[in-house]
Amino acid sequence: MGIDPTTSVLNRWSQAHDVPNLFVTDGAQMSSSACQNPSLTYMALTARACDYAVGQLRAGAL
Repeated sequence: MGIDPTTSVLNRWSQAHDVPNLFVTDGAQMSSSACQNPSLTYMALTARACDYAVGQLRAGAL
């Protein structure tokens, strides 16, 4: 995840830079994982992406 499409695939909302209606909200958005269980992090990132997507849909941007 990052703000520069040349160095990252997703933006800060877990949305693909190249495909506006594609959100990646599972473990694939993480480049690595530590020894702790990342389930709560995945759920938080998914909730954040959903909130953003709903706002974009309501605004007509998606």
